Parts: sequence; structure tokens; C-alpha cells
Amino acid sequence: MRLTAAVGPGILIAGLVTLVLAASRGEASIYLVVVVPVMTGRSPLAFLAVLLVFIGFFVTFLGWPASAALLPGEDSSVPGPPSAPTPPARRWGGVVFLGPLPLIFGSDPRMTRSMILVGAVLFLALLALTILALLA
Repeated sequence: MRLTAAVGPGILIAGLVTLVLAASRGEASIYLVVVVPVMTGRSPLAFLAVLLVFIGFFVTFLGWPASAALLPGEDSSVPGPPSAPTPPARRWGGVVFLGPLPLIFGSDPRMTRSMILVGAVLFLALLALTILALLA
């Protein structure tokens, strides 16, 4: 992993550590509203935590396309001879939860069906944990 690719996740982790530190010192409170984490705080440490988390997200996701375009061990500054066989296409998919609703995507129908299964399992687990929390 290149150093520039590790900057964003490093800032994000630093923000989360700062957030935990602020919460442990009583300068911030963390709540779970439906399924969305919410943080409140009135100290400079709590503000720094939120700022670092936002900057970490932006740096990570703005730098992601450039770092994902290169294959491991490939350097964009040195042109090489063209390769004859192309590797098989990569399959990918994902599940993004917007509140309790999953958004599912994939590169092909088989991967999308797999992500539907993953999304259903995660949704049922989320529902079960929410019901258990309400009954407690």
C-alpha cells in the first residue's frame, strides 16, 4: 500500500480514536438513533474528532479511484510492454444501508444475488438487535 493511500484511513482512524477519547472524558456523547450513530459534544476535542472523521472520509474516497486504477506492483510512470492475455474480469458487489433500507449492487447477476442474501441477513440481524434493545 502506498503512503498516500494510507493517509485517508489514518486520518479516519485518528478521528475515531479522538471521538472515543472525548466520549470517555465526558466531553462527548454518542447515541444510536434508529440505526444512525449520532454524536454530540461541546468541547474542542469533540469538534476535532468530528473534523478528523469528515476529513478522513473525504481523503479516503477522493483518493480511492487513483489508487484503485493501479494493480499491485504496477507503476504508472514507467510504460511497459503490452501484455498479451488479459486477466479475467473481476466480480464485485456491495450492500449499503441507508437507515434500515439496503441498497444492493453488483457487477453481474450472480454477484448481485449474493449481495441480496448478505443484505437480507444483515437486515434481519439489525432488526433482531433493535427489537432486543427495545425489550431490554
